[in-house]
Amino acid sequence: MAFEAVGIDNLILVAALIAIVAFFYSNLGLGGGQLYVPIMDLIFPAAFVMEDIVPLSLSFAFVTMLTSTYTHSQKNLVDFKLGLYLAGGGLVGVVAGVLFTTNVADDIVKTSFATMLVIVATKMMYDIYSKKKDASSSPTEHGMHRLLAGFGVSVLTGVLIGSFGIGGGVVSVPLIIYVFRFEPRKAIGTSALVGALLTPAAFLGYVLDESVNGGVVIHYDLVWILAPLVFIFALLGSRWGLEKLRTRTVKTIFTCGVYLAAAGMLFSLLFT
Repeated sequence: MAFEAVGIDNLILVAALIAIVAFFYSNLGLGGGQLYVPIMDLIFPAAFVMEDIVPLSLSFAFVTMLTSTYTHSQKNLVDFKLGLYLAGGGLVGVVAGVLFTTNVADDIVKTSFATMLVIVATKMMYDIYSKKKDASSSPTEHGMHRLLAGFGVSVLTGVLIGSFGIGGGVVSVPLIIYVFRFEPRKAIGTSALVGALLTPAAFLGYVLDESVNGGVVIHYDLVWILAPLVFIFALLGSRWGLEKLRTRTVKTIFTCGVYLAAAGMLFSLLFT
């Protein structure tokens, strides 16, 4: 069992860290995979390669984003119609993402992951400090050019989810804000819905790969141990954040967390 291979000390440390990530990232329309993956990559034994870690992260990201979808929907901050549309495009990308991680060398996957994080975080940081104004409302109707652009970018979201075990919010939140002109909180809630739909699809892809090719190892015992913890802290964090956190604060936390994840992945590449 993976539980025995990991060791109780490492398991407790990972549990504490992913609980913290779930608490804050449930406010950001993110699954937390930006940090779940580096945390497990750094702490779990070397025998845990990326294609074993990604399905674990997907299970945690699903719980985080499902919880975030629920709490945001209670405040009418989820556009279900747009979310379902974007998830349709994302399903195409999920297949490509799973194939990428299961067929490409581990170091290439890690390098791609870190590069993606730095690009997204830099864009968000620029917007924060350039004082770019956010939209104050969220349109209910969208032109064809916006829908086509959104569908195309949502394919990329699916690729990232399938490849790296994240919830896809690093792409879908900026997409919904910049392309569809949503105010940030509703963009976050809608992004959470997209991730909640796509992460189980990606997880299923790894399950199928395990049964057909035998290359992936899904550690179900760790899922059952850690996922309930993620659920509790994501629920608490999402409710707290909707009441207490200002939009600028949420975006700053998001950006710093993404930079931290990139640094962790680069450390893993260089020193492990």
